[in-house]
Amino acid sequence: MKLLAYSVTLALSASTALAADLIVGLGQDDVFDQTDTQAAALVVEYHADPFWSGQRAAYGLAVAGQVDGDGDLFLGIGVAAKWGLGSGAWYVEASYMPGYYDKGSGGSPLGGNLQFRTLLGLGYELSENRSISIAVDHKSNGGIEDQNPGGETLAIRYRVEY
Repeated sequence: MKLLAYSVTLALSASTALAADLIVGLGQDDVFDQTDTQAAALVVEYHADPFWSGQRAAYGLAVAGQVDGDGDLFLGIGVAAKWGLGSGAWYVEASYMPGYYDKGSGGSPLGGNLQFRTLLGLGYELSENRSISIAVDHKSNGGIEDQNPGGETLAIRYRVEY
């Protein structure tokens, strides 16, 4: 939990110095799992300024941290994208992040510490620099370990663009 607090502090302090996005999400881990490993989850992401942006799309580097009530921890780094839908305030977001996973005391054994997280979400811009979205992510080791059950998190996310 201390690691997540340090990550949030670092992301908040970095966001004031750099133009970027800070995303905080609350959700349910293992939402599609029928076992007793479901737990509330907190997700914090930092998306750097896009390295490419067009009229409706933007792609950039991102880091993410997630912790849940079972003590599961995921820290990842990768690429995030955001695509505007038409001329309105709706958008689609996606990301791909390899990262480190640590199973908590009652958490989900995902088959190793190296996990690949993919995310897909739908969002709505509330103002010029604030938005909300709902997103589902999937973590998997991609079959590099014998055990690969995977796990999902469904979260409501709040984005602040600096």
